Amino acid sequence: MTTSGDASVCQRCGSTHAAEHRFCGVCGAELHPAEAPPAVANEIDRLAGAPYVPEREAPASGRAPMASDQAYSGPQDDAFPYYIPPGRIIALTVLSSGLYVFYWMFATWRQYREHTGEIAFPVMHALSLLVPIYQFFRLHAHMRVYQELMEQRGVPTTLSPARIVLIYFGVVLLGMVSFILPAEEPLTTTQQAAYIAINVGQVTLLSWILWQAQTNINRFWQHRLGIRLGWMPLSFAEIAVVAVGLILGWGMLVIILIDPSLLNVGVEVPAGTNTAP
Repeated sequence: MTTSGDASVCQRCGSTHAAEHRFCGVCGAELHPAEAPPAVANEIDRLAGAPYVPEREAPASGRAPMASDQAYSGPQDDAFPYYIPPGRIIALTVLSSGLYVFYWMFATWRQYREHTGEIAFPVMHALSLLVPIYQFFRLHAHMRVYQELMEQRGVPTTLSPARIVLIYFGVVLLGMVSFILPAEEPLTTTQQAAYIAINVGQVTLLSWILWQAQTNINRFWQHRLGIRLGWMPLSFAEIAVVAVGLILGWGMLVIILIDPSLLNVGVEVPAGTNTAP
């Protein structure tokens, strides 16, 4: 990497980027690489420019296939913490009653910004899921961006933005149905079963969406970053989102099933009560 004023010039392809960008938006090379042994540097350069080669197949150059424990070696000083285990995605989505999708959108959009150097606003991107109708367009764009990145590098992908948006529409539709159901005591067995089915249905659909997307994104990062790919550590914000979702999601469901009257904030005055002195 060379610098010219406030710009950085990629040594691989010669394109110019802002000085704060970490990766070249054209070829994907790191603009500010840390000092690394020659063997590691050559391996990263090869991965950045080579077409996708599955792990279990030896590349054309004769190099031995890279073992999965090398690709997902956990947190390291020189590793980019982009890998999110799919099992963790499902567990946190279930615990948070689906609220984890907001943090996931934030985290993966931040990774996209760091990798490409494009202008992006992860917080606003995540909060766009709260905007009716617009949320579907942002989710589609999120998936489409990663789908295009994988296709450009020749990495196999099963991402289907249209299918994911259609499934997310089911999540929103179930939420709308929950507002129609009564939450007044006493609830019938049918009404209780409906509330449980809605919550479980929403969590199941969201878990599938995030699992499907993250599996593909992990495959992309494995190819792009190779042996320098590390696990994304748990953050305080991530844990806080899960805690809030646990309380507002499953906690509210328990209250509705056990004693819906606890949701009444005001105190009702019995009819016919004389309040005059």
